[in-house]
Amino acid sequence: MPQLDIYVAFSQVFWFTLLFLVFYVLIVRDILPVLARSIKLRKKKVGNNSGSSLDDETNTVLAQTATTLEGSLSDSRTLLSNVSSASSDWLESSVKNVNEGTLLDLNKSYIKTIGELKGRSFLIEETIKQK
Repeated sequence: MPQLDIYVAFSQVFWFTLLFLVFYVLIVRDILPVLARSIKLRKKKVGNNSGSSLDDETNTVLAQTATTLEGSLSDSRTLLSNVSSASSDWLESSVKNVNEGTLLDLNKSYIKTIGELKGRSFLIEETIKQK
C-alpha cells in the first residue's frame, strides 16, 4: 500500500512536525503575550469598581469640555458686547449726521412750504370773507 510506504510517510511526518513547531513557537512568542496583556487590561478596567480608570478618564474629559465651553462662551459674550456697542455708536453717529445734514435742510424746506401754503389759504379765506 502506497499510504504506508516508509519513505512517503516519513517525509510527511517530518514536514508536519516542522510546520507545527514553527506555528507553535510563533503563537507562544508573539500572539499569546499580546492577548494576555489585553485580557489583564480589560479585567483591570472592568473589575475596579471604586476608582475605575474609565471613570477618571470620563471625568477628566467632561471637565476639559466644560472648561473649553465656558471659555468659548465668555469669548463670545465679550465679542458680542463689543460688536453691539460699536454698531450702536456707528448708528448714533450716522443718524446724527443724516439729521444734521440732509433731514434738517429738508425739514426747513418743508416747514417753509407749509407756512407759505397756510399763508396763501389764510389770505384766500380772508379775501372770501371780505367779499
